[in-house]
Amino acid sequence: MFSPDVSVHASVATRNPRRRQRTGSDDSVATRHNPKRLRRSGLAFDTFEPPSKKTNGDINHFDEVPLANGHANNDRSERLASADTMTLAIRHRGFKKADREKRSSKIDGSTVLTKNDNYIVTRLPTTPDQLSDLHSPVIWHGEISTSPGYAVAMTQSQAIVWRYTQGAGPAESSKPMIIRLLDPSNDSRMQLPSGIIVPTSAEPAFLVIMPATGKITYWENLSSAANADLVRQKQQAIQGSVGGMLSGEVITRVTEAEPHGFVLTFSLGRIAHMTVSDPQGKPSITVQFLRSNGAYSGGLLGGLKNVFSTSGWKRDIAAVRAGDSWQRGQRYVIVATTKGVFQVWDLTWNGTQSLTLEVDAKGDLLKSITEGGDVFLDRDEHLFEALDFTLLPRDGSGKELARAGDKLGCKILVMTCLSGSGSSKYALVGLTIFSDSIIIDVVHPISCYTTPRSKDSNFKPRVLVPEPAQTAFVVFEKSIVLVSLVEVEASPSSQLQMEARTLPDPFQDTIDFRKDKGYRVVGCGTEIQDRDYKHSSCVLMVHGYGVVRVASLPMKEGQSNLNRATVTAKTKIEQAVFFGNMQQNLLDFSGRPEINFALEEVEAAAMEVNDSIMKSTSEYIPAITASMDHQLQLRSTALADLMKHLKRHYQPLSRLTRWNLLWSAEKMAAAKAVWRSYNTALGNKRPDEMSLLTEIVDMLHENFKNENQPNRGETDAVRHWFVHDIWRLERIIPWAEHAIEELYSEGVQDAPRQARLISEANDLQLSALETAFRFRESNAALYGVDNERLIDGVLHDGYEDFPETPWTSTIEIVTKVKLLVDLSREMAINHMNSANEGAKVDMDLVLKLARDNPRQIQICCQTYIERFRWLKSRSDPQMQASGEALKHAHFQVRKVLFVKLIDLCLSDQGIKLAEKYHDMGALVDLVAQENADLGERLESPGLSESEGEELRIREISYQERIKTYFTNYGTNWATAFFDKHVNRGKLVELLDNGIRFRRHLTSFLRGSPVLAKVSWINEVIFERNYLGAAVNLKEAQKQETSLWSKKIELSMSKLSLLAAKAEGQVDDNDSKSAIRNVDSKMAILSTQEKLYAYIRPTLRGAIDETAETDLAMEQFCKRFVKGKPAFHNDLKRYLTKLVARQVLDPEALVDILTLMDVDHSHADDEGFADRRFFLALMLLRKVGFDKTDPGRMNLHEDTIWRRCMIQDDWEAINRTELKDDTQVEVETGATALFKTLREGYKTGKPPTPQSKILFRDQQFINPLPLQKGFWDKFPPTPPTALLSAGTSIPSLRTSSRYINTPDSVLTPLARDYETEDALLEQCIEKGRLEMWWKGVVEAARMSVRNEADREGEERRRRRSLGRKGKKVKGPGERVDGEGDVVMA
Repeated sequence: MFSPDVSVHASVATRNPRRRQRTGSDDSVATRHNPKRLRRSGLAFDTFEPPSKKTNGDINHFDEVPLANGHANNDRSERLASADTMTLAIRHRGFKKADREKRSSKIDGSTVLTKNDNYIVTRLPTTPDQLSDLHSPVIWHGEISTSPGYAVAMTQSQAIVWRYTQGAGPAESSKPMIIRLLDPSNDSRMQLPSGIIVPTSAEPAFLVIMPATGKITYWENLSSAANADLVRQKQQAIQGSVGGMLSGEVITRVTEAEPHGFVLTFSLGRIAHMTVSDPQGKPSITVQFLRSNGAYSGGLLGGLKNVFSTSGWKRDIAAVRAGDSWQRGQRYVIVATTKGVFQVWDLTWNGTQSLTLEVDAKGDLLKSITEGGDVFLDRDEHLFEALDFTLLPRDGSGKELARAGDKLGCKILVMTCLSGSGSSKYALVGLTIFSDSIIIDVVHPISCYTTPRSKDSNFKPRVLVPEPAQTAFVVFEKSIVLVSLVEVEASPSSQLQMEARTLPDPFQDTIDFRKDKGYRVVGCGTEIQDRDYKHSSCVLMVHGYGVVRVASLPMKEGQSNLNRATVTAKTKIEQAVFFGNMQQNLLDFSGRPEINFALEEVEAAAMEVNDSIMKSTSEYIPAITASMDHQLQLRSTALADLMKHLKRHYQPLSRLTRWNLLWSAEKMAAAKAVWRSYNTALGNKRPDEMSLLTEIVDMLHENFKNENQPNRGETDAVRHWFVHDIWRLERIIPWAEHAIEELYSEGVQDAPRQARLISEANDLQLSALETAFRFRESNAALYGVDNERLIDGVLHDGYEDFPETPWTSTIEIVTKVKLLVDLSREMAINHMNSANEGAKVDMDLVLKLARDNPRQIQICCQTYIERFRWLKSRSDPQMQASGEALKHAHFQVRKVLFVKLIDLCLSDQGIKLAEKYHDMGALVDLVAQENADLGERLESPGLSESEGEELRIREISYQERIKTYFTNYGTNWATAFFDKHVNRGKLVELLDNGIRFRRHLTSFLRGSPVLAKVSWINEVIFERNYLGAAVNLKEAQKQETSLWSKKIELSMSKLSLLAAKAEGQVDDNDSKSAIRNVDSKMAILSTQEKLYAYIRPTLRGAIDETAETDLAMEQFCKRFVKGKPAFHNDLKRYLTKLVARQVLDPEALVDILTLMDVDHSHADDEGFADRRFFLALMLLRKVGFDKTDPGRMNLHEDTIWRRCMIQDDWEAINRTELKDDTQVEVETGATALFKTLREGYKTGKPPTPQSKILFRDQQFINPLPLQKGFWDKFPPTPPTALLSAGTSIPSLRTSSRYINTPDSVLTPLARDYETEDALLEQCIEKGRLEMWWKGVVEAARMSVRNEADREGEERRRRRSLGRKGKKVKGPGERVDGEGDVVMA
C-alpha cells in the first residue's frame, strides 16, 4: 500500500529483528486503479462489451468471492481469527458450519418483522426477557460478537451473555450467562462498562473494561467469567488497568485489533494500544498510548508534526478500524476524525507503534459530495462531519490494509454529514488512500434519510458493509438505511436512461423504528457468512426489544440492478399491510417525507396489492392452511390494513379506487360467510351426496375459475376456489339457482334432496349478499364513502363514476336471486302441509325455507334497486330506458313477493318489508288480508272464548295500526288504502263509515279525478263545499261518455255554482264566468241532441244499436263521403257513438254536420238541415279554439266553408240562359251557402244606414245597410281563400289535433281533403263561384233585411190598429179578455 521508505519506522525493525521480510511475490496482489467517479460513471465506446462484475465500484480481477470487511484472502483459520473489533464481530476459530447454517434456518424461531425483494428484517428469539422489556428499569447497553454468535448486555454490576444465534433447542443451552463484574461502580450516572467476547481456538474469552477507572478484567473463557463461586471467579481473572488517564477522561470505545490486541479510544481524543497476552501467548495485560514521538507523519499533510502529541489530544475521533497484518504479531489501524483527517498506525505485539500516514481529506470529501449529490449548496454555512467509516474489500481479498511497499492503496467507505437547519444530508463516499494521495471513487448520497442527529443521543451512527459487500447498512439510533453499492450495469437501456437523465440511483431505503416507543440501537455488528452465501446481513441490539437481524436479499432470477434500484409504492404498501399490525413490531411503516409517490402510482400499487390478496398470489399470505376460515381471515385483515394504511399515510384516493377496494373487501367478507355456510353443510350432508357448492364449482366454466391440478396434489376444488377465485365471487352467486336447474335436468327428482339443495342455495346467496351489503354499510367510513348516502348497503346516487355495475347487482344476480326466491317459496308451500301425500321432506327444513324467504326478498330488493339506479345513471338513453323499465318491474315484483308471504303464514314479515320500502299497495293488501283472516276466524264455529278474545284484541291492534299508517305515511297510504276499497266495490262503505279518516278520505277524493262522481257527494254532504262539488261535477262530465249523464252533471254543476254563490264561497264575477262556461258546454250538448233528433226517424225499426248504425250510414253516408275512405270511416265511427247516445266531442260533431247527407224522406220542421253548417261554425266558437288554438280553428273553419260550398252544383246554377230572375233567385236561395249565410245574418240586430259588408280577405262596399250579427265578428271566407286547406301533411299539422298523429294516418286524410279541394276548384273555375259568392252574400243579407222589414211593417200596422181600438192578432197570437194581443 505504501512505499517502504515511509511505511515502517526504523524502530520497528530494531525491536523485532526476527520479522520475516516479504518477497516480491508477496507484493503481487495487483488491482487496476479506477478513475474518480462521482455518483454515476459515464459510458464509453466500449460500454456494450461484456461487462466485468463490479463490487462497490471496483472491477474484480479474481474469481474469489468478496469476503467480509477487514479480512484478507488468508486461509480459513487465519480469516476466522481476524476481527473488526469496532463492529464487535469476533471470529471463533472453532465455530462449526452447522451452527452457521442454523442462523439462516427458517425454523430457528425468528420472527419476520418485514420483508421485500431487497431485504428482510427478523427478530431473533433468544434475547433474555429482562432485556426485551421496554419498561424495564435496568440501564444497559449492548455489544454484538457476530463471529461466535454471542451478544453481551452490560449493566453497572453485571454482564449478560447469550448465544443470539441459538435456535430451538434445550432450554439449558439457550439460557443466558450472568457474569458478575469485579469492582463495579456504585454510581448509576457513570458510563457503563464495556464487555468484549474474545474468540479463541476453544471457548471464547471475556474482556471487561471500566470506562471511568480504566480497570481491565480478562477471563480466558466464559465459563470462568460466569463462575458462581466469587472466589474462583476472581482467581481465574487476569486484571490490569490503564495508567496515565487524565482527570475526567473516560474510555469511549474499544476496537479489536487482533491478534490479542485492542485499541482504546478516550474521550479527550487519545488512543491506546492494549494487549491481553505477550508474544509467547501467555495472558498479560499491557496498555500503551500511541504517540508519534517525532516520527514520520507524512502524506498530503506531511508538514504536520506531533498530531497525536499532547497538543493534539483534544479532537473528536469518529472511528477506529483495524486492517490486516502483513506478518505475525503486527496490525495496521486506521483512525478517522470528524474533521476528515485519516491516520494509519502500525501496531505490534511487543508494544511498538508508529504513525505511517496522515491525510486530511476534508476538502476532497466536501467537493465530492457537493458535485456528486443533492447537498446544501451553501456548504460553508453547514457543519461538516465524518461520522464513521469502514474498510472495503479490495478485489475480493477482504478488508486488508496492505503491507509496506503496496502501491495499490486502501479502499474505505466514509459516512459524511452536512448538518443544516432542521435537516441533514448524509452521504457514503468511497475513496482510496495511497501513500501520497487520495482518490474519490464513488459518492452515494443518501436521499431517503435527512433526519438530524439528536443532541441528547450518545449513539454514533455506524456504517456496516458485510460480505459480499454489495450493500451498506447505515445504522442510526432509531433508523437503518440500506444503500446498494452495486452499480447499474451498462446496457443499451441504461445508456438511453442516462442520456435522458432518468437513470435511477442505486437502491436505498430507510427502516424506521416506531416513534411511539423508546426503541433505540445500543449495539450492532456485521455477520460473517460462508462464501456461498449470497446476501449480506448485520445484527442490531435494540434496547427494550432484543436482537434484530437485517439482511439484504439476492436478486431474483431475471431481475436486473436497474429494476431493483427503485423503491416502489407497492413495496412500501405491502410492508405496511402485511407487517404493520404485527404485535410488538419494532418497525414503523408510516413512511418518510423524503420518499414520495404520485397519486396514480399509489392507486395502481394499492390495486396490485389488493389483487394479490384476492387471488392469493402474495408471498406474504399462505395459500394453504389447516383452517380455510383462518386463511380467509388473514386476507380479510390484510385488506382492512391496506385501506387503513392508505387512508392514514397517503393523500385521498380517487372515489373509484376507494369503491374498488371496498368491493374487494366485501367479497372477502362474503366469502368468509359462504365458507362457514359450506362448512356447516359438510357436517350435515349425507355421505352419498355432494354439497351444492361442490356441484357449483364443478359446473363453473373454466373461464370463471382457476382450475385445480390434481396431479399436483390439488384435489379439493372448493378450497382451491376459495384460495384463488374469490375475486370472481359474483360468478358463483347466480349459480346457486342455476345449478339446481341443472341438477333437476340431470335427474334429481326426490323432494328431500331438492329441498336440501334449495336450502344450501339459500344459504349461499344469503350469506354472500347479506354479508356484502352489511359490510359495505358498516365500513363506509373506513373506505371514505361515509359521506355518500347508503341505505341497506345500496348507494342512493353517484353511480356515474362506475364504469360497471357493482358486483352485487349484475344482471345474472338480479335474475337468479328472484328465481330462487320463488323456487324456495313454492317448495315450502308444497310441503308445509304434513298430510300432503308423498311428502317426505323434513318439516324443520321446510320451516327453514319459509323463514329464509323474507331475507331472500330483502336481498332481491337490494339487488334490483342497485341495478336500476346504475342503469339510470348511464349516458346511453337506451340504458336509461332499461333502468326505468327495471325500476317499474321491481315495484311490481316486490309487491307480489311481499303479499305472497301470506301463503307462508309470514304476513307480519311481509308487513315489515312493506313498511320498510313504503310499498303502500302491498301493505294495504297484507293488512286487508290479515283483517279478512281475522274476521273469518272470529266467525268460525267452535271458537273458544279465550281464542275469540285474543283474536278481537289482535283485530283492534290492526285497526290501531291502520290509524298510525294514516299518520306516518299520509297521502301515500291513504291513496292505496282507499284505492283498495274502490277496487273491491266498497266505496259506499267508505262514505258511510269513514268518519275516522274523513280528512284523508276528502283529500283522496279531491285528488282522484276518476272519483269525481263520488267526490261531489262527499263535498256536499260532509264538507258543505258547494264550489268543490261544482268543480268535481265539472271534472266528472269530462270523463262522462253518456250524453244524458253529462247533461245531468252539467246541470248539477250549475246548480252547485249557484249554491256556492249564495253561500259566499265564490264571488259574483267568478260564478258568472263559470256559469257561462257550463252554458257553452250545454249548448254543445244541445246541438248533439238536435242532430240525434234529426236522424232519429231514420232509426225506427232497428233491432239494436248495430242496426241503427247501419241504417244511419245507409241514409246519411251515400253521396258526400263517397270516394273519401278516411272521411267515411270517421263518419261511421261518429255515427256509432251518436246512435248509442254517447258524448261526442265538438270536432266529431262538426264532422258529422258537414259530412252527412240531407235526408229528404222525413219532415224537417225546425230546418235543421238548412242550419247544420252554421251550427258547426257556432260549435267552434263555443269551444273557443279561436282563442286557444288558432291553427286548429282555421283548419276547421275553412273545412266547414269548403264543404258548405261544394254541397251544390254551381256549374248548373251558373248556366242562367233561358232562366228568369225569379228562377235564378230560387236556385241560389236553395244552396247551402245561402242558407248558412242567412242563418248568420239572422243573429244580428236591425240594419243601420250607411253600413258596409266586411269579408275576411277583402272589403266589399255596399250602399245598402248591413245587419250586425255573427258575421260582424266572424266574417265569412271567400272560396279562393279556402283552397289547399288540409291537403298536405304539413298543412294538417298546423292543427294541434294532428300534431302527433303518424304520417300513415294523415296521408289518407290529406288525400280526402284534396278531393274536396278539387271539387271547390271546379266550382270556382266552371261555376264562377267566386263571383256568385258576393251576390249570394248580399242576397242572404237582403233576404234577412227584407224579412225584418216585413216583420217591422207588420208590427207597425198592428200598433196602428191598436191605437184605433182594434185588436189585430198575428200568426200564433190571440186576443185575451181585456182585448190585448198575447201569444196563443
